[in-house]
Amino acid sequence: MKVIKKEFLINPKKISHWWQSHAMAPTAVLIDPNTIRIFVGAWDDKGISRIGYIDICANSLKEIKAISSAPVIDIGAPGTFDDNGVFPGHAYIHNGTVFLYYTGFQLSDKIRHFNFGGLATSTNGVNFKKESAAPILDRADEGLHVRAGQSILFDGRRFLTTYSAGSDWQMAGGKLRPVYDVFFQTSDNPRMFGKTGRRIIACDLAVEHGLGRPQICTIGSDTLVFYTRRLLSMKYSFGCARKTKGEEWVRLDRDFDIPFGRPGEFDSSMVYFPSFLNVNGRNLIFYSGNDFGKAGIGVLEFEY
Repeated sequence: MKVIKKEFLINPKKISHWWQSHAMAPTAVLIDPNTIRIFVGAWDDKGISRIGYIDICANSLKEIKAISSAPVIDIGAPGTFDDNGVFPGHAYIHNGTVFLYYTGFQLSDKIRHFNFGGLATSTNGVNFKKESAAPILDRADEGLHVRAGQSILFDGRRFLTTYSAGSDWQMAGGKLRPVYDVFFQTSDNPRMFGKTGRRIIACDLAVEHGLGRPQICTIGSDTLVFYTRRLLSMKYSFGCARKTKGEEWVRLDRDFDIPFGRPGEFDSSMVYFPSFLNVNGRNLIFYSGNDFGKAGIGVLEFEY
């Protein structure tokens, strides 16, 4: 893999009372032949995230076409899994329906927070309805505190899904932070997932505390998953793994080393939350910059 180009896209600020800062966890989908819609976690002045979007031109990525005036997914009612924030996991169009998987935040007295996975659907990519007030990827033995960040891929017969799950915490950057690995499972229904998956990529606790928001995709004949690497150094980046013919997954982090920006640039300490999209034969990854997207989002193009 070789990075061809990497550049800053946009840093939306004070769009509205519900969007004061951040473009966290960008999730890109080709909404029509000329438009890429990038769903993002938009923070209010209390640091609570709702999901909005930025539309850009598919043929001229720095051309901003529209920015959402209202959240497409809001936080849940008090006591629900997403009552303290939501951010996008993966957007996928299947049979004319936009499936927007998202992660919900819920605070806790005993640990910092819980993260579980929700789903909202739409026919136009703007007006979304939550499929359930409860998570579709809920607490299970493989993930008692985190089980979220799911993405899907239809292989012609079934849906393949990857997600993050974990139950432990590790000190990093002066705070206890969740530990989670990447899991995989299949389903006949994109709205329903089992209680047990298979761990396919394990976190290396010597250097990282979490592998988050995995994005499953295909490039040519290969099935890949891109994921965030939450490093103990707090200089977050992302990695990649490829599925072998034997149904195992091989990490390719060293083969896909993404350079950080120079000091003072928007991505000098974080190249984070990868979202893969192939547009007109170009392999693109949209990502958040410093401070979980407070500095804006960028895009890189690469050869595979």
